Amino acid sequence: MICSAHTDVGMKRNVNQDSYILKTYSEKTCLCVVCDGMGGARGGSEASKLASEKFVSIMDDFISPYIGNKDKKISGGDIKNAMLDAVDQANYAVNEYSKIHPTLKGMGTTLVAALVIKNTVFCVNVGDSRMYFMNNDKIKQITKDHSYVQYLLDLGQLTPEEAESFPNKNIITRAVGTESSVSADFIRESVPEGTYMLLCTDGLTNHVSEEGMKEIIMSADSRQLDQIKLSLTVRRLVDSANENGGSDNITAVLVRV
Repeated sequence: MICSAHTDVGMKRNVNQDSYILKTYSEKTCLCVVCDGMGGARGGSEASKLASEKFVSIMDDFISPYIGNKDKKISGGDIKNAMLDAVDQANYAVNEYSKIHPTLKGMGTTLVAALVIKNTVFCVNVGDSRMYFMNNDKIKQITKDHSYVQYLLDLGQLTPEEAESFPNKNIITRAVGTESSVSADFIRESVPEGTYMLLCTDGLTNHVSEEGMKEIIMSADSRQLDQIKLSLTVRRLVDSANENGGSDNITAVLVRV
């Protein structure tokens, strides 16, 4: 397993309100989280940083006793409970911070996080930051956006083509920290070795199509793929979003399982 990440302020913004953390525990275990803040420049930056750090702190406490301990088995149910609790703790941290700092009222953030253990991916998601899987055959969006556009799509009031240019595309229906509680989606997927997992903010997906992302990633795929090549691939994803307008902050985390 190899992994890399990159974030960029984009071409139109002065402040990067995205945050990410990528942590490797062993050759077969890693944790990644990506957050896209909202609520003004300072509010968005504070929210995404606070949420990502709190989430990883809670997961660290959960994961650490299992690393290198063959006698201690980890269950899927325990992982689900830990990840959902980590979201709750992140939500509480951001919400309480906004109460202490009234000028940041309304601050919040998306959050998508994945724990990879061998060939199994456990994911939680709030908002419209996404997780994708891809290989030579296809690219598949695994998470479902919590957004107004997705709501209209579910109702059949928008087509996928109309959704691409919908004027209120950036409105999300769930966020970490804006309310006293939040509901996160939990996903568990088994993937073949060699599968790529991409976590990203909408600064990437708004400017690079799914086929465009797949082309960039799979063009670098090889048996000799190493850390340097993967890092260059992540930067190419971000560069492509900037070349296509870069209207928002851009963050991508890429893992080859």
